[in-house]
Amino acid sequence: MAQIAELLGLAPFGFAPVTSSSPINNQSAASNRPFFCDTVDLGDLYAGIHVVILPPSPQASLSHASTPDSSSKNSSNSHNGTNGHAPDVNGRPSTPTQLDKFLLNLISAGVDAPRLSDFDISLFTLVFPKSEGYAVRSNILEHRLQDCPIPIARIDDRLIARKFHGIFWARELTAAGPSANLSLLAEHAAGVVQWRDVSSTLSIQELQQRLISITQELHHRLHNVPCLLPDPPIEEKTVALVRGRPNLMTGGPVYAAAKALGLKLVIIDEARHWLEADTIENRKLRKAFLRTDMTEDEGLVDRIVQSIKRYGMPVDGIFTLSDNFFVAVAKVAEELGLPSGPVSAFETAVDKYKSRMLQDSPGHTARVTSVEELDTLLSAPTDGSQPFFTPAFPMIVKPTKGWSSECVSKVTKLSDLTTAVKKATTRHGSAAVIEPFYDGPEIDVNFVLLDGEILFYEIADEPPCEGDSTDATVNDTFSPVALTLPSALPADEQEIVKNTLYKILLDLGFHTGIYHLEARMVNSKYEYRSISPGIIDLVPRNDLPLTKKPECKLIEINARPPGYRVSVPSRHTYGIDYFAVRMLAALGDKDRLRAISVPFSHHSEADNRTPGAGAQYWSRLVYIPVPKDGVLEWRFKQHESGSKVYEIISPSEDLKLRRPDLAEHIVLAVDYYGHGEWVSTFTDGARTYLGHVLVKSNVSRQEAIEVGNAVLEAYEVDIDSEAESDFDLLSD
Repeated sequence: MAQIAELLGLAPFGFAPVTSSSPINNQSAASNRPFFCDTVDLGDLYAGIHVVILPPSPQASLSHASTPDSSSKNSSNSHNGTNGHAPDVNGRPSTPTQLDKFLLNLISAGVDAPRLSDFDISLFTLVFPKSEGYAVRSNILEHRLQDCPIPIARIDDRLIARKFHGIFWARELTAAGPSANLSLLAEHAAGVVQWRDVSSTLSIQELQQRLISITQELHHRLHNVPCLLPDPPIEEKTVALVRGRPNLMTGGPVYAAAKALGLKLVIIDEARHWLEADTIENRKLRKAFLRTDMTEDEGLVDRIVQSIKRYGMPVDGIFTLSDNFFVAVAKVAEELGLPSGPVSAFETAVDKYKSRMLQDSPGHTARVTSVEELDTLLSAPTDGSQPFFTPAFPMIVKPTKGWSSECVSKVTKLSDLTTAVKKATTRHGSAAVIEPFYDGPEIDVNFVLLDGEILFYEIADEPPCEGDSTDATVNDTFSPVALTLPSALPADEQEIVKNTLYKILLDLGFHTGIYHLEARMVNSKYEYRSISPGIIDLVPRNDLPLTKKPECKLIEINARPPGYRVSVPSRHTYGIDYFAVRMLAALGDKDRLRAISVPFSHHSEADNRTPGAGAQYWSRLVYIPVPKDGVLEWRFKQHESGSKVYEIISPSEDLKLRRPDLAEHIVLAVDYYGHGEWVSTFTDGARTYLGHVLVKSNVSRQEAIEVGNAVLEAYEVDIDSEAESDFDLLSD
């Protein structure tokens, strides 16, 4: 099979200057390179143009190598304009200077200069919307091409949120073909992708297959998600966030989403919050900071309203990601006439007793504010003078107001109820809810709703934790250990989950936004069981047939995106940014909300090589627990220069260096603590984590689980348990 370099009479592989690549600083740097273009269809919404740039000819390579400054001379003269240049798909010869202008156009965009290999084939794709309109967001290609299996060298997103973008590219393409107007086409593109170079030893058929694969991947990721919306223009709007997130790590995805959407973000929070300081860095993250007393009392709603009125600028929407403030923010929105769900819905969602009663059987759930009230309840007569309650073990005791599985206990005997209630009522000054323990696979379910319509929903599986064990005690926690996407529950049970929880949301009055629910599938046909050494996953039960029908039991409702950690796998696996959804819902921006709520369209193949359900791969989120109390010590590694200089690296970076076989599966690894910080195994009655790692597999769900387990096992951390914490030092 002929190789490309041989067929076109170009330099053989490896015949090149000493340097493997050169930055494009002037026109002549690319003038000696043959190139061709191919126009492709990417579905109803987009078209694309592939630009294939071949290596220089042997003469050009020799000339380039003979003098360090030869790149400043026009090496295209020997080609007399067309010689050695492949024609484009329309049969017209390519013009070398068009390639130069194209590359200079990319440089002028303000991103890193593209680099062309001296002996490999460079591939670019220009992406064009088929209709004109106003940009939904600024980083559409970066967002939709995340974790693309075809390696990407760089992405140049050219759309600016809310700005008008025409379809002038079609005129340029029709006028003279892509090669003749390449620079102008790049100027009118929604974005340009430079793929990682491929070897010039490829056959023509192999190169063609590469382009087909790129086209298919772009189609799966773009064909159903609009980047432009027609008239009317998208207005500039301001959205207020109550409670500005504790740090940049947890707040970063929120601020990034606001910037991508072209929103002005106003933060409402306490004095001395880290975003209050009027620094250059903070101004990049928010438009303004409204200092407000956030004490949770009867005056909170009025104080927030007054802060907004004193601001003096229009505020078009308001939201919070902090559970404690859902009801207050809903009341503020109601008073100011801003989009929101009903206050009563939030009042039920934040109270785990009220939400439990949505599905409760009489007498199986109770609410107590103290151990004394528990004693009274257990000794209450059954004549109707007090609520009837009959403990049925095992039971769950948890705060009526809480999050992150804090102070949640499994109780298997009456004598442990007091311990569990005491633990739950001391957290957040909350009452405790006592409810049945529903045995069955635990799931996380996320809904994106618009006026009651399901735009998107997903189910993820939480493998068993300490509290799920049959011999769990009141001291074991329900802190999660991992999360696997998409769910392995059978399709009929997933439909039961969707219908049950969707009805609960609608009955409460929720209609627009992102909702994160936790539930269990009782009487499921599937169970967690060992499927290979060290691997536990959902598989069909051995004891079928079951006598009872599968049933979805609600654990809790969160009228917000999943937490910072749990939003990560959804964004990467499905391509949906829940924080962007939340802000657009708060603004009542329904057109853009619909536009960004479209998952990938990777379909499950007959050989099960893709997971389907809009997921681009199987993923596993792994939580890294703190193994013991002490001072965290990061490790040192020698600088890449080979000198005697050493640099400190985080545990996750250390893992990737030691295990490159795992690193290729790692989508994202986040360390929560820095070198020298004190860490403890428990915080507020729940496990403390050092960080989280998201891994992926394009092969199978089992591989994703295996890689996740391997990451957990290979994750090494040094903790000095003899060192004293800052608190200990201060108390001496």
